Amino acid sequence: MAIEVPPDQEIWVTTTEGAELTGYTREHLEKLANKYWRLPEDERVIKIRNRSRRYELWLPDLLRYMETIGYGPHQK
Repeated sequence: MAIEVPPDQEIWVTTTEGAELTGYTREHLEKLANKYWRLPEDERVIKIRNRSRRYELWLPDLLRYMETIGYGPHQK
């Protein structure tokens, strides 16, 4: 499953949208975002921002994470 991301676009996705695109569960992505949110910004594997009490993930980083890790709680 390869999702092409144009390099000149800013693409932020919510945990729900990220779950639909990657196959991970929303809960897993929320835990992942919470984990990385607590790290200093330069140590994060995935860029994250917090908007209105919900996390948004940088899609290119999320896809790169998915390719390198390649496992986790997937939707059934």
